[in-house]
Amino acid sequence: MFAPERGLGDTVPDTPEGSGTPYDQEPAAGFLAGPGFGTLHGRREELDLLAGLLTDERERLITLTGPAGVGKSHLAHAAVTARLWRGAVPVLWTDLAEAAGAASLWSAVGAATAERAEERIGTAELLVVLDNCDPVATDVALHLAALLRACPRLKVLVTSRVPLNIRAERLFLVGPLPTGEGSSAERLFTAGVGPYYRAGLAEGDGPSVVAQICRELDGIPLAIELAAEAVGSEGPHAVLKRLRDGAPAGGRRLRDAPARHGSVASALQWGARPLSTTERALLDGFAVFEAPVGLSEAGRTAGLEREELVAGIESLVRRSLLLSRTGPRGPEFRLPQPVRVHYRTQLADRPAALADAHDGHADCCAHFAAGIAEGLRRGHDVAQLLSLVETRLPDLRTATRHLRGRGDHTAALRLLTALEVPLLGHGLAPEAVEELAESAAAHRAEAGGPLTAQALLAVARWRLEHGSQRRAEEALDAADAAAAGHPGARARVAALSGELLRRRGDPVAADLLLGSALEGLCAVGDTLGAAMARRSQSLLRAALGDPEAEQPVLTALAEQPAVPGPSGTPEVMSGAPGGGGEAWADPVSPVAVRASLLAALARVRGTLGRTDEAYEDVRESMRLLLCTGGPAEVAEALETLALVTAHPGDEAQPEALARVLACAESIRRRHGLAGAEHPELSAVTERLRKGLDAGVLRRSRRGAQGVSLHDALIAGLFAPGPRRKPAARTTGPAAPHGLTPRQHEIALLVTEGMTNRQIGTELGISEWTVTNHLRAVMQKLECGSRVQVVRALQRARP
Repeated sequence: MFAPERGLGDTVPDTPEGSGTPYDQEPAAGFLAGPGFGTLHGRREELDLLAGLLTDERERLITLTGPAGVGKSHLAHAAVTARLWRGAVPVLWTDLAEAAGAASLWSAVGAATAERAEERIGTAELLVVLDNCDPVATDVALHLAALLRACPRLKVLVTSRVPLNIRAERLFLVGPLPTGEGSSAERLFTAGVGPYYRAGLAEGDGPSVVAQICRELDGIPLAIELAAEAVGSEGPHAVLKRLRDGAPAGGRRLRDAPARHGSVASALQWGARPLSTTERALLDGFAVFEAPVGLSEAGRTAGLEREELVAGIESLVRRSLLLSRTGPRGPEFRLPQPVRVHYRTQLADRPAALADAHDGHADCCAHFAAGIAEGLRRGHDVAQLLSLVETRLPDLRTATRHLRGRGDHTAALRLLTALEVPLLGHGLAPEAVEELAESAAAHRAEAGGPLTAQALLAVARWRLEHGSQRRAEEALDAADAAAAGHPGARARVAALSGELLRRRGDPVAADLLLGSALEGLCAVGDTLGAAMARRSQSLLRAALGDPEAEQPVLTALAEQPAVPGPSGTPEVMSGAPGGGGEAWADPVSPVAVRASLLAALARVRGTLGRTDEAYEDVRESMRLLLCTGGPAEVAEALETLALVTAHPGDEAQPEALARVLACAESIRRRHGLAGAEHPELSAVTERLRKGLDAGVLRRSRRGAQGVSLHDALIAGLFAPGPRRKPAARTTGPAAPHGLTPRQHEIALLVTEGMTNRQIGTELGISEWTVTNHLRAVMQKLECGSRVQVVRALQRARP
C-alpha cells in the first residue's frame, strides 16, 4: 500500500554538474529497489489493462487515480515490475510525497533544469514513474506536457488522487476491491491479521464476519489493512462492531509504513488542498448519507443551486473523494465508508452544521418515501421499488431517529406510513412497527387525527398478521381514540376491528361492525377502505354458509381499477377519512389490492363448492402477486390454492401439494407470521402426512427453506389443478330450494349417513365448516334435524 522510500540516486546518480558522473549518461535499467509492497491481492484485470497501456506507444502519460488508500502505488509497482521481467526497460521511479514545486520533476530524471532534462532524455526510451504526485500535480502539469513534446519516446506513469488535466493524460481509475466471501478483499484482510489470531477466521462465522468487515469498508485496501491489524484477542466481531458504530478502521503497527498511511484520516489530510465553501457544504451532506444519492438530493441537502451543485460535485469526483455510478434515476454519488467516517467526525465538531446536515438528510428521506408511495399507487414495478428502499434502509433509519429525536413526530409518521408496504408488508424493516407505535403515541398526545390513526392502523395490521391479536386490539383502541371527530378514519378503524373479530371467531359482532364500517366508508368515498371491508364480509359469510357470500367481494372488484390508466395515473383509491377534506393516500399498488380481493374470492368460492372457479381466481391472484406480493399475501394464496386443489384419494398431486404447503409454511416461519387461519388446512396436512412417504415430506420442507416469494408462487402456478368431480355427483339431481353446490353436496352425504367429521374428511374441509353449511341447509329446507334433511331430499327427487 505504500510507495518504496527510495531516492533518485538508487536508479540514476544525481551528481552536481561538473563533478563526478555526468548527468547525460544513459539511465540504467533494473528492478525497483526499496521496501516491498507485499502481495497484490486481486487486480488481475487492472494489471492486464495497465500492461497494455504501458506497451502502447500512443499512450504517453498514464495517471492512476482513485480514492485515498485504494492501492494506486501498489498497482503501479506491480505493473512496472512485471514489465521489467519481460525485458530491459529503462525505468526511473521517484516518490513525490514530500516534494515541493516543479523542481521535483527534473530531479526525477536526474537533471537540474527543464532544458537539461530534455537534453538528457532526448530520443531515449524511458519510463518515469511519479508516485504520490498529489502535492505537486498543479506545479508539474505544464512542465510535464512540455517534456513529453520534447522527448518522443518518454512515457510517464503517475499516481495521484487528482488528475494533471493536460492533453496527453490518460486517466486510469483504480477502484475498490471486490468484497464478499472468497473475494480478494477478504484475502487481503486475512493476510493482514496477525498469525496469533488468524486461525479463527476460517471457522464458524469467521468468513462471514470478515466479508461483512470488507463490505463495511467498501473494499478500500488501506482501510482493510488497518482493520486487519486491529484484530486482537477480541476477534473480528469487535472490529465489525466498532466500524458499525462509526469508529475508524484502526491504526498502523508497521514500523516501515509512511506516516500518511497510519490511518485513513492521515491519508486524506496528506496532499489535500483546502476545501471551497461549496465543497464543504456538499461533503457535510454526503457525510450523513450511507447510500448513493442523485444530484437533486445532494443539492437539497446542501442548499445549492444547480450550476453551483454540478461544479462542486465535479470537483469532488476529480479529487477522488466521491465515488460515482449510474443508478436507476441517473448519476449517483457517495463517499466511500472510510472517507465518510473521516468527514463525519469533522462534522461532529460543528454541532450547528451537523444539525443542518441531518435536517437536510431527513428532508431528502421524506421526499424519497413520498416518491416510493406514489410509485406504489401508480402500479410501478414493486420489485424495483423494494430494491430502492432496501438500499436506503440505513438512511431511512437515521432520518427516523433524527426526526423523533428533535420531536418532529408528524414528519416521522409521514415517512414511516408512506413506507408501510416495503418496511412492514414486505418485511424489510419489521422493527419499524415499534417506532411507528411510539411516534403515534407521542403524536396522539400532541394532536391526534387521521395521521395518528393511519399509523396505528399500520401497527394493528402488522400485529394481526403476526399473531398478536391482543396487541392489535390495543392499537385499534388507540386509533379509534385518535380518529375522534373524523368519520372516515373511524370507519377504517371499525373495518379492521371487524376483521379482528372475524379471525377470533365472533361472527355476529364482526358482521355488525363490518356493516357499520362499510356504511361510513362509502359515505366518504373511501374506495379502498370499502374494498377491504367487503373482503372481510365475504370471508365471514362464506364461513357461515351464505350462498351469496361472494357478492361483497365481487362488488369490491368491480369498483377497483384493474391496471393503471393509459396515462400512467391510476384512479385514486383513497377517500377523505378525516371527513373534512384530508386525503388518505394509501401507499398501496392497485395490482396488490386486486390480488388480495381475488384470493378472498377464491376462498369464498372454494368454501361454496365452486372449485373450478376458485382455482382460476387463485391462479390469477398468484400471477398478480408475482409482481406485488408480500409474505402474508403469498402465503395465504398458496394455502388457498392447496385448499382448492386438495381432494381425498386423489393420487395425481399430493407431492406438488406438499411442496406448495411447505413453501407457505417456510414463508410464514421466516417472516414471523401467524399460522394459517384456515381450519381446513389441518385436515389436508394430516392426509398428506398419512398418504406420503416421510422422506418425501422431508424433502419438500428442506427444498422450501429460504424459498423466495417469487419461486414459491411459481411452484404454486405449476402445481396440478383440482380434480374433476365424479360424473355421478355432477349429473345428479338439481339442488332444491336454492342450495349452493357445496350445500347440496353436504346434504347428499348426510343422506348417506355420514357424520360431520366424516363429511369434512371426504370433502377436505373442517368439521366447523360442515356444521355451518348444514345449518344453512336446514334453514333453507326448513328442517329441524338431519332426519328431516334426508326426507326433504328424498321428496325433491323426480
